[in-house]
Amino acid sequence: MKLDNSTLSEIKNSLNIVDVISNYVKLSSKGKNYFGICPFHDDHSPSMSVSPERQIYTCFSCGATGNVFKFIQDYENITFMEAVKKCANMAGIIIDVGEVRTKQKFQDLYDIYELSFKFYQNNLNTELGIPARNYLHSRSLDDATIKEFGIGLSLDKVDSLSKLLKSKKYDDKTLIRSGLVNENDYNLYDMYRNRIMFPLYDLNGKVIGFNGRIYNGEKESKYINSKETDIFKKRELLYNYHRAREEVRKQKNVIIMEGPMDVIRAYTAGVKNCVAALGTAFGKEQALLIRKLSDNVILCFDGDAAGEKATKLAIEELTKIGISPKIVRLEDNSDPDEYILKNGGQAFIDKINNPMNIMEFKESVLKNEYDLSKSEDMAKYINKMISEIDNINDDILREVTINKLSKETDIDINLIKSKLTKKDTPKIEIKPKKDIKENKYIKSEKYLIYYMLQSTDVIKMYQKKITHMPTEVYRHLAFQINQFYKDNGYMDVADLITYLQGDSESIKAVGEITTLDIPNEVNFDEIDDYLNNIKEYNEKEQTKIYKKQLKSELDYNKKLELAKKALEIKMRREEND
Repeated sequence: MKLDNSTLSEIKNSLNIVDVISNYVKLSSKGKNYFGICPFHDDHSPSMSVSPERQIYTCFSCGATGNVFKFIQDYENITFMEAVKKCANMAGIIIDVGEVRTKQKFQDLYDIYELSFKFYQNNLNTELGIPARNYLHSRSLDDATIKEFGIGLSLDKVDSLSKLLKSKKYDDKTLIRSGLVNENDYNLYDMYRNRIMFPLYDLNGKVIGFNGRIYNGEKESKYINSKETDIFKKRELLYNYHRAREEVRKQKNVIIMEGPMDVIRAYTAGVKNCVAALGTAFGKEQALLIRKLSDNVILCFDGDAAGEKATKLAIEELTKIGISPKIVRLEDNSDPDEYILKNGGQAFIDKINNPMNIMEFKESVLKNEYDLSKSEDMAKYINKMISEIDNINDDILREVTINKLSKETDIDINLIKSKLTKKDTPKIEIKPKKDIKENKYIKSEKYLIYYMLQSTDVIKMYQKKITHMPTEVYRHLAFQINQFYKDNGYMDVADLITYLQGDSESIKAVGEITTLDIPNEVNFDEIDDYLNNIKEYNEKEQTKIYKKQLKSELDYNKKLELAKKALEIKMRREEND
């Protein structure tokens, strides 16, 4: 169901774009606008500007531009109507657009995984699922939690899922492509057999993979993740991301763990703002996903050596994008699942509430590497710590760590400082891209559109005097602005972006033009200059066309007519001059 423009405008006007984006990105006020890290590219300094006056955002770096609908749509990777529904809920406006469903690329794989998900869930609730259910109950997972996380069971049969999917008319090639089925010399067979199945979801909550866990003491890999497919890319996902999103916003932090069972166990203890890295090394793509959730991050990986290594890698990736995570380390080499079962949920919550900072973590790691009772090891430890301090950009943390190291090692504070390379904390400067030197015609197009977005009087002047803008993207945008005004009788930039929905090039041009550093007040003499410049350009181009045609034309009368037209243009220009 398509909503009319007045309803969309009402929803948009009921929300403040600064408040909406602040739920996703930390914004800071600077002048009349707000600025934050752009979530739509690998941004390292605040390059996204949010205008409360225009109710739009624009990134000076990647050009991402939009209103509240566009931001929600792109940030959450949902359809336009899903974004509208979400915004309407935020605004307390009831709309009925029916069920929003879109045909996705690789829809066959999504359908196969949804069917498999229901099959595995059903298996767990049959008589054959009793041993697996008993195992889950013995692990203190009640039926409500099992249902919440969609836990299921693959049967101890070679082809139970394969046969089901074949009966639904999926061909062998598609089934093998799904990663749930393989083939040998004789037949198709199931990839998962006799395992408890944890569904893995994409960012929007669609099942795209499974994590299969042994439960009967089998001598096989404890966990097996689905192999990568067209819809399942481990490095681009985080377990429980879709479920944790709202809770992260409430708690204002996110906890990263290693596996699904850790997340589920934390959930049973009331800690619901957790995600997991799906058994792969925490990488850049996942770090960027985390930044979309929160820049307040706690790492709680397994307490063993592998967990320590994973923590170091995650710290490295997060600090690259400007996040300084806190760290929780669990005793006795425990993972969060084991720790909560042994010590209880409150003990785990106490741990989460008292994390280490990066330097405290690095200090604890280094202390375990050296025997500090030996002078040589003590010297190595101090030098390593100085090297780590040298990388701290936070002046206060830097000073605190220096003082702490001095007290702990009884080394003069001035000696420690003398070993450091002087570093100034980098200052964040928000600078729009410098304008490339432009000719007067392109400048006139951009400035004219800028004022068309400000004033309907300028739109009317455009209608009377301009039939053709020289540059294609500006020509198309000017046409759309004019059409929007004809349809609605007013001009509003944020509503125009809704009108342009799907026209990414025009929306990006709106962002480029609205961030021009020129006065908002309309000077109609200057508008006339812009109009005349554009008209002059068109006349010059038309004269070039006539001259080119003259050279190739053989008919005398036609040559005479072309020459006459070129002369008329020249005379008009001379009169205007």
